[in-house]
Amino acid sequence: MAKASLASSRLEKSREDTPKKNRRKRRQGSRGDCFVDEEGVGGGGEVAAMENLALLWGIIGPGVAGAVFGAGWWFWVDAVVCSSVQVSFLHYLPGIFASLAALMFNAVNKDEIGYDYYSPYGDDSEWRVKLWLFVAYVVSFVCLAGSVGMLVQDALTDKGPSVWTGVAGVLQCVLVLISGLIYWTCHSED
Repeated sequence: MAKASLASSRLEKSREDTPKKNRRKRRQGSRGDCFVDEEGVGGGGEVAAMENLALLWGIIGPGVAGAVFGAGWWFWVDAVVCSSVQVSFLHYLPGIFASLAALMFNAVNKDEIGYDYYSPYGDDSEWRVKLWLFVAYVVSFVCLAGSVGMLVQDALTDKGPSVWTGVAGVLQCVLVLISGLIYWTCHSED
């Protein structure tokens, strides 16, 4: 509920900043909230629909990201608990570092990536942000490669963990990284 009121306060703030001819206001209709012009005409239906989708994605996106993250770790915990042999700590590392990589690329503000970004620290900060993102994505792809390597190792040996442990490790890395990207697309720093 607090997110909905925060989103509506953002909308009102942006409404004050827009020119009078481009202003849109929110109206409660029989099918939910919609955006209409000051005159009450719903002109620009595609723009209004995109604004509604962006608002909706900002509200439900973090929950979806959390559910996908939880599902990834759930697969891994299930594989470890159901394994007939003890799973070595080396098998845990791809998932741990995938979670770290998701945290790393969510630490970057999306506005700092564009060409029109101004930094009070000088011109050097833009390459630092891009380098941080590059390192985060390298870590994420190394995690994926490591989990696939563990899957192949588990499939080729009989005395190690089962193949399900390797599959769960790959699923964990993929879902954790997808959840990080989902959250990066939907969160804002306001």
